[in-house]
Amino acid sequence: YKVATEQTKDLCRGKYGQTVKPMNPEVVAKIIPGETPITCRPADLIEPQMDHFREETAKLVDNPPVEDVLSYALFPQVAADFFKYRKAQQDGVDLTKGNKDAKAYPV
Repeated sequence: YKVATEQTKDLCRGKYGQTVKPMNPEVVAKIIPGETPITCRPADLIEPQMDHFREETAKLVDNPPVEDVLSYALFPQVAADFFKYRKAQQDGVDLTKGNKDAKAYPV
């Protein structure tokens, strides 16, 4: 094949962990030239982000439960839209009817 998919490159980089059998170093060098594959546990290279997601979720939800924080961490756009929808359902406000410039909703 002439083109390697991004997932294949990530596999060669070691982002999915180690493969059962070692990969051919020549093939890896062709797929990710000049890069060094990850040899440790990939998750160890990620900085802790829970506090960041808790702060971001708190901007959208008052006192967010851990389920909301995890939803936002995994699916930020979908979770943000869901939080707005849930708030509108709880308050009985149709967000599509409001005037954003006047910051008003019809009664």
